[in-house]
Amino acid sequence: MHHRNRPIRTAALALSTAALGIGVLAAPPASADPSPALRAAQAAASTDSTPSTIAAEWIAGELSNGLITTLQGPDFGLTIDTGLALATVASQGGTVTAINNSLEPRIGEYVGDGTKESYAGALGKAATFARTAKKNPTSYGGVNLIARLEERTANVPADPAAEPQAAAFAGRIFDKSEFGNFANVVGQSYAVRALTLAGSAEAGAARDFLLKQQCASGYFRLDFAKADVPNQSCTEGAAGSEADPDATALAVINLVESGDRSAAVQGALAKAGTWLAGRQRGSGAIRSAGAGASINTNSTAVGGYALGLLKNRDAALKAALWIRKNQPVDKYKCRTALTRDTGAVAYRRDRVTAATTTGIPADARGEWRRATAQAILGLQFAPASKDKLRIVSVRREARAGDNVQFQVYGLAPSESACMQVKGDFLRVKGKKSGAKIVRKLQLPTGNQRRVALVKTSDDEARTSLRVRN
Repeated sequence: MHHRNRPIRTAALALSTAALGIGVLAAPPASADPSPALRAAQAAASTDSTPSTIAAEWIAGELSNGLITTLQGPDFGLTIDTGLALATVASQGGTVTAINNSLEPRIGEYVGDGTKESYAGALGKAATFARTAKKNPTSYGGVNLIARLEERTANVPADPAAEPQAAAFAGRIFDKSEFGNFANVVGQSYAVRALTLAGSAEAGAARDFLLKQQCASGYFRLDFAKADVPNQSCTEGAAGSEADPDATALAVINLVESGDRSAAVQGALAKAGTWLAGRQRGSGAIRSAGAGASINTNSTAVGGYALGLLKNRDAALKAALWIRKNQPVDKYKCRTALTRDTGAVAYRRDRVTAATTTGIPADARGEWRRATAQAILGLQFAPASKDKLRIVSVRREARAGDNVQFQVYGLAPSESACMQVKGDFLRVKGKKSGAKIVRKLQLPTGNQRRVALVKTSDDEARTSLRVRN
């Protein structure tokens, strides 16, 4: 079934980054209705659902009994990321339900037992997924995720003047754990979203503390200040207040999806959107921050999706085009070792090159899963083709061995395809402009009519011409 001109019917739901641990149906499937934010963002856009659909199909196939697993056991954080991503793809409601059915009975393994161990960021993210799966976050696997999250959210003191330090970190989330406190800005953004949608009395303070983590330039930092530091706000130029594009993008996504329309939030979103757009390169890619910073799919996907929700469609489109280039579709005569993993998205382009002959290495599969889960969001803004897929020969007749010119129309920008005739083939990608692609194929021997084809991941077109020896 061809998706290229079908509007995407999805739900805009964020997924987290490495900062939160990345990283049989028994109930009716969860729906995948688009959120109001995504509906509004895509209202004037012509998008191609093919890349997000095939990415979703691939990662759904990576689940084992509803969970993403590693040699060490289930990766609950990445499983939730996968579920949140799949919830944005109309055909994957059943898979979201399967994930929920496996996750809900084991949610304590992810969020802690609630006594000795209770992880604030995980609680916020789990509550977000519960709501996405049409479940009640106040009674999820026997756990009241909202009440637990409120316990991990610092209260506003009765007399702020008498308790200035408590007032400074009011609304901040804290882990309770013998292993330490690893709560950060990404977790705070999920907490704000979960508490706001639950109508919690602590939502306002959590939101205000999140907004303190935005620096003057518009970006959000990743880590909080130490709890005993009087200044709990982001301070541009100071150690610990470095820009983090992933934290910024996820703060935007979660604030948008929280539905908070306050002036403070709208102002913060506008500043963050301007900063993210300025961070984007001409290619559409976004570079990560911190040690080992690189241009990569994860940062580009969440950044592009955030920009799309803010209705900066040009920036979102550019990001989607760059991501789609990292989604190899080598099928038919263009087959490679990656063909069996069609739909998967690479973290960086060099991973595609390396895996073309060997396939995805076992020890790299986790990276491809993480990249693909987040890529699904960025690919929601991939532009559609402007024409029906077709291939045209410039000649009606030719001699065997001739290099004959063919014109291909209807490839979406950055879409991969295989042009082929018996004995010859070429890999091609759609132009950013959506214009026709002109390539030559060598004709085989034999006095007969030959068929030339162009094939994408989900469509094909053909033409024919007479060949004479």
